[in-house]
Amino acid sequence: MMKGISLVVLVLLFPPPLLANPTPDEILERAFGTRYDCTITGVIEIETRKGEQTAMKRRMDVATKSIGSRLHTYAMFREPQYVRGMAFLGIEANEDGKSEERFVYLPSMRKIRRVSGSQSDDAFLGTDLSYQDFERQRRQNFRVALTGEGTIGGEQTWTITARPERVSGYEAVEHAIAAKDFAILATRYFKKGATEAYKELTMERAQMFEQGACRVPRRIRVEDRQRGTTTVLAVSQLRIDADLPDDLFSMVSLETKRPIPGL
Repeated sequence: MMKGISLVVLVLLFPPPLLANPTPDEILERAFGTRYDCTITGVIEIETRKGEQTAMKRRMDVATKSIGSRLHTYAMFREPQYVRGMAFLGIEANEDGKSEERFVYLPSMRKIRRVSGSQSDDAFLGTDLSYQDFERQRRQNFRVALTGEGTIGGEQTWTITARPERVSGYEAVEHAIAAKDFAILATRYFKKGATEAYKELTMERAQMFEQGACRVPRRIRVEDRQRGTTTVLAVSQLRIDADLPDDLFSMVSLETKRPIPGL
């Protein structure tokens, strides 16, 4: 047992070394790992604006954990009042090409409803974020190429262009990935044949939570140029590698509106 604990401590204190001359596939693999291979709890506030007008606000408690090889997401909605008590459970697909399993508890009906996993590009609760923005991404689901280099905030970045292997609402996505630690600093989505992104996510280094190999943004700004709206997602009370029980990510938790430990 002590040996296992010591290994965990070493991983947290000393993240995996940088790769020498990494390939585009290796860059994206490591970038996705820094973002998704972490157990997380936190309070998420989402605000969508059109011009100076606040169009919508959402607040929820969220937990994520990899169980086996599948990422699980559990969320309890707190605000606004009409969604209070709603709960969400997302379970990563167990096969490439399959859709994520999604379930929503509706307090007004006191029932669990399964949500179609095939529409990952649909807007999440009317915001500029999509369900896909909350789901784990895997390198093997994309055709990957290094398409440029640049700088963001004075640090060197690679531009990795990824094209989905299956039919999607976008043709390509570009990730600006920090060369020093593989943190994803920006993500841009493109429609078929377009040269300008229709949606862009930015994650500032100053708002990045860094622990061990994990790089989790505490603030994401989303600009949807098709809708003319901007969404800001802010995370507070963020914890990495929290000790979460596996059964938190279950139908029973949905039905009982089980609180997330520490929130």
